Amino acid sequence: MSRETLSGGIPEEDLKELLDEKVELYNRPDFIESDPISIPHRFTGKEDIEISGFLAASIAWGRRDLILRSSERLIDLMDNRPYEFIINAG
Repeated sequence: MSRETLSGGIPEEDLKELLDEKVELYNRPDFIESDPISIPHRFTGKEDIEISGFLAASIAWGRRDLILRSSERLIDLMDNRPYEFIINAG
């Protein structure tokens, strides 16, 4: 019996199982709290979510706790309003 594979050669059903496992592992409040993804989760405005997520991702290299601390400092420097900061900078 032939199984459909994706471009990487992973059978589609195996990939779905792997991704479902990762969702269960990482898509939890206790994981999010200690991860840089918590930065955009602090906001409700689409623009603030996008900008804060982009900035956190741009410095995401190394230990999660240090990335989180640097991201928090960056957002604090913007008075917790990244969209307004970006729009009014200059």
